[in-house]
Amino acid sequence: MATTRQQKEETLLELKEKFAKAKSVTFGQYSGMTVAQLSGMRRKMRDSGVEFKVAKKTLFKLAAKEQGLEIPDDIITGTVGAAFSYEDSVAGPRIIKKMGKEVEALKLMGGIMEGQVLSISQMKEIADLPSKEELLAKFVGLLRAPLQNFYGVLRSPLASFLRGVQAYAEKKPA
Repeated sequence: MATTRQQKEETLLELKEKFAKAKSVTFGQYSGMTVAQLSGMRRKMRDSGVEFKVAKKTLFKLAAKEQGLEIPDDIITGTVGAAFSYEDSVAGPRIIKKMGKEVEALKLMGGIMEGQVLSISQMKEIADLPSKEELLAKFVGLLRAPLQNFYGVLRSPLASFLRGVQAYAEKKPA
């Protein structure tokens, strides 16, 4: 069924809002995916604060143009949907790339992040980045390591001294 002009205008308005609100937008080809696979991907995205939207390519281009961005044709070729990441800007590319390994029909095509249009290779690199929680855990580990080492250095001579006193106390007759 063909969409009417009014439906296209409503979709365009919705896309403009999503482009303005999202921290990143990731484009992915999804042709050949089953309904169950697409639903599973959308569920994973929803859990991560990402919304997957399907629309006409010209509407994606017009909505991006409103944000001052020009999307090249090689990023939105074929049957394309957009993953709008609202919380974690890396979540959308990560989910599409991970699902793409499980479902051959899904391909990461490129995207928009921090006001820049990114190519397929750039989005794949971003998808490989660890999550914010992982980075914070590594940072805390790095901060904690010197303190643990310092504690071990201070504790070692004291423990040796106490073991010596204990051995002397056991050896010495009452």
